Amino acid sequence: MRNRDLDTRLDPEFCELFGASGDDVEAMRRKLTVYLEELVTRLPAELQIAAQQGLNITPDAADVNLTDRIDELATRLVCDARTARRRIDKAFSALAEHASSGSALLSGAGHGGTGWYVDSFDVVLRLDQDTPVAYERRRILVTAPVLDEIATSIDVPRHHGHDERVGLHTDIWFGGLLAGRLQESTTNFQTTVRLPKRLRKHERHTLGLIHRIPPGQRMAPRYVYVPYRSCRHFRVVVRFAPERRPIRVWRQDGVPHSVVTDGAPSSHLLALDLANETSAEFVNLIAGLSYGVQWEFS
Repeated sequence: MRNRDLDTRLDPEFCELFGASGDDVEAMRRKLTVYLEELVTRLPAELQIAAQQGLNITPDAADVNLTDRIDELATRLVCDARTARRRIDKAFSALAEHASSGSALLSGAGHGGTGWYVDSFDVVLRLDQDTPVAYERRRILVTAPVLDEIATSIDVPRHHGHDERVGLHTDIWFGGLLAGRLQESTTNFQTTVRLPKRLRKHERHTLGLIHRIPPGQRMAPRYVYVPYRSCRHFRVVVRFAPERRPIRVWRQDGVPHSVVTDGAPSSHLLALDLANETSAEFVNLIAGLSYGVQWEFS
């Protein structure tokens, strides 16, 4: 990264990936650093550290040879040098996989504002309570220079035969302050969350929301996520009441929403375990398509 002859070390086709073809060495170095930093943000925390040390793109990067950087990494990870080197190799393999698939930093655009995307979204829907409750945990990654609030959106589809305006109670579970609520339609609810601190580009933050269906309001037999901004990973767990187990449960994996509303079971049937739970997970979701779980009671 810090070599003076960087331009001779990089393949021209590789330079095209980050728009540095024909640039001088310093401009090429700046663009390459930004490109690699965006790839690194996709890695788990420990591999991020290993990749930064291996590439020498830490915030305090200096002219230190690879052997010394491996020793420094071993100290940080409390392991020997051979293990530290294996961590770097694993991180480089993951970076190469992301680069080959074109999966650098995802778009931060979407419904509810720009500047962030969903790195992971986990939901636990409990149907064994007095009223359905969804516990949502989002880990976001910032793409804007700074970010201090976000807006999330959820639809509560009407149960068959329910023609009235639906309701939803939303509370902040952790990771922020409630800054506003808005019912944008008879079934759509938006929540604005003030973040606990101003976040900067490439930072991650995890926050949680709790959604409750009002007592007496019936819930449509599904939990389906339709992303309107980039989402890398989504997982949903549904816990049913033992005295009200569905006769079948199925998975919807990136289908048009009309397929969901039709309510016909897909070929991807899911089983319930002894805790009356089922789950499904999805990666690299496509905006506008539907992902999640549906079920049918007798």
